Amino acid sequence: MPRKSTARSAASRKGATRSRYSDEQIKEFRQRDRQVMNRSTEHLEDAEGIRRFAQHAATGGVSLRILAYSLRNQALLAQQADERGFVLSDVDSVKGWRQRGRFVKKGETGLRLIKPVGKDKKDTDADEPEASGEHEDEDTGDADETGEDTGKPKFRTGVVFDIAQTAEIPPEERGQCAACNAEAGEPCNPGCLCPTCTDYEPVGDAAEILWNNLLDQLTAAGYALDWPAPADALHGHRVHVDHDGRTVAAAFEVTAEHPAAVADLAAAVAQIIARSDRERETRREQRRTARAALTATPATA
Repeated sequence: MPRKSTARSAASRKGATRSRYSDEQIKEFRQRDRQVMNRSTEHLEDAEGIRRFAQHAATGGVSLRILAYSLRNQALLAQQADERGFVLSDVDSVKGWRQRGRFVKKGETGLRLIKPVGKDKKDTDADEPEASGEHEDEDTGDADETGEDTGKPKFRTGVVFDIAQTAEIPPEERGQCAACNAEAGEPCNPGCLCPTCTDYEPVGDAAEILWNNLLDQLTAAGYALDWPAPADALHGHRVHVDHDGRTVAAAFEVTAEHPAAVADLAAAVAQIIARSDRERETRREQRRTARAALTATPATA
C-alpha cells in the first residue's frame, strides 16, 4: 500500500508543470506586482491628478480601450506616461501594435497595469490587451490584492505601450491589407477601415463612456449615486462622498455632459477605491500582528 501511494505521488510530481523561472525570480515578480498595486493606491489618492486625467479623457483625449479600463489602471497608466514625458492617449501590446501597423521603438519600456486573474476576476478590464510577452508577465502564483498567500492568484501586472512609444511600420514592410486588399508593400486605399487607418480617431462620446464606467465601479464598490442631491448632502461641493451612508451625493449640474463634472465623479470613485485599499491594508497588518503574537507565545504544558 505505501508503495502504491508513493508511486502515485511521484507520477503526480512528474506531471506537474514546472515554472520556467526560479523561486527567487517568482518572489521578485510578486514583490514588484505588490509595489505596482501600492503605487496605484497612491495615484488614486491624488485627487487633482485624477481630475486632470478624467477631464483629458472626457474630452476625447484617450482611446476607447483606455476609457474601458478600471480607474485604477487609468490612473496607473496616466501617471507613468507623465513620468516618461508624454500624454497618455492609446495603448496596446507589442503584438497588438504590429497588427495595427505600428512597432514599439527600440529602448522603450512598457507601462504597467493590473491584470485580475483567477476565478474571482472582475471584468473591469475585459478588453485589456495581452501583455507584451516579456518574462515579467509570467503568472507568478498566489499573491492576491491583499498581499496574502491564498494559493489562488488574484492579480498580476501586465505591460502595454502607448502610441507615443511606437512608430508606423513602413508600407513596404506591411503585408496585404485584409480590409481594402491593398497589396503587400503598398499603402492602403482611400477610405480603408483597417486598424492602421481608423484606430486613432478621437472617441466622440468619451464623456458618456467614462461616466458610465465610473458609475459601474461605484456600484461594484457598494455605493449608490444620490443625484440630484439636496444642498445639505453636498457640504458645499458639487460631489460629496458619504462613506458611512455609502452614497455619493452629486449636484444637479453633475452630468456626463460636463467634463469637469465627470472629473469630480472620478475623484469621488478614486477616493472610495483608495479607502478600501487602505482598510484592506490595515486588516492585513492586524492579521500579521496576530500571527506574530501567536508564534511568539510559548507553548503551555
